[in-house]
Amino acid sequence: MSGSPDDTVIVGGGLIGCALAAELAARGQRVTVLERGEPGGEASAAAAGMLSPQAEARQDSEFFALSLESRGLYPAWAAALLEETGLDVGYRRYGLLRCVFDAAGAALFDSYLWQRRAGLSVEERTAAALAGELDGRLSRDVRGAVFFPDEAAVDPPVLSRAAWLSAQRRGVRVRAGVCARRFRIQQGVCVGVETDAGDFTAAATVDCAGAWAAFDPSGPVPIPVHPVRGQMVRLRVEGPPLRTMVCSDEVYCVPRPDGTVVVGSTVELVGFRKAVTAEAIERLIAGAVALVPELKSAQFVSAWSGLRPGTPDGFPVLGESGVPGLALATGHFRNGILLAPITAMVMADQLTEGRTRDLSAFSIARFSESATPAGRGGSAAYS
Repeated sequence: MSGSPDDTVIVGGGLIGCALAAELAARGQRVTVLERGEPGGEASAAAAGMLSPQAEARQDSEFFALSLESRGLYPAWAAALLEETGLDVGYRRYGLLRCVFDAAGAALFDSYLWQRRAGLSVEERTAAALAGELDGRLSRDVRGAVFFPDEAAVDPPVLSRAAWLSAQRRGVRVRAGVCARRFRIQQGVCVGVETDAGDFTAAATVDCAGAWAAFDPSGPVPIPVHPVRGQMVRLRVEGPPLRTMVCSDEVYCVPRPDGTVVVGSTVELVGFRKAVTAEAIERLIAGAVALVPELKSAQFVSAWSGLRPGTPDGFPVLGESGVPGLALATGHFRNGILLAPITAMVMADQLTEGRTRDLSAFSIARFSESATPAGRGGSAAYS
């Protein structure tokens, strides 16, 4: 046994797991995080870090509302992490320019008018007005665009480390290199986790294991999460750094404070095979050059891949599992960075106060129902 029981044991030490652990510890809980590898070393660190709920939402939904609220939490969260850990997580409100290469620019803008009616900032960019965008670096082949001035980004590796340090400084035990084997079920109640380092006992267990969330295939509830590989490229631009995020239907380009640009990303169902392929990197770079031609002469810095936790509908699984003592906060797909602060808050509310907002749209029960819950529309945002 691991010693005296915890209030909560969290399986998965990525950004979601560490952010939740820090929030629970701040509320007086004794928490242990179990991480199979290095905390924040999987999908959390591999992401582009876009906080862009508006650009991918073509209609209102519970998911959009949750994403928008989470984006709004980031300025204060980034400032708090800087004060607590000394790490600047790279939060910048760059704005995002979504581009099209055909005459559909007006139709693209029209598809976002509902956001403007809701009071959100959405700006049309016609072909005639695009010449000066990105300081004149935007391709002349772009025929129209929509600009979202409130979209932002962070640096995921730094953010993941800051969340880990925050959890530790609040008294959370982070056990790296500990692989969870199965949930411990006694009389129908989850009482902890069995691992390769022994048993861990807790009043509540939370599965935050990302792409590995279904680590217990014979467990008390099937968890419909699978790995989705995404490949990324980092380039160093010549001259001044980009000051705005820019994307098309093919790629997105995210500036970093160090002057580099992160280009992503692929969506590949290849199991747990993390790899960087020549075909994908060639396609990503070509898509970036199509948007910003000067990237053709950019210095290649690095390329990598990560495994996102996908679900059948692309939306996260949050809340109770249906098994007493076991909660779920996983399946964030391309939105783990964006949704980290709100996930930590709503899950901590549930675990410490027994109350939460209505999370039925994100309940695991939706996968056993024949009907899709109302209001689930919208597509998954960039990570």
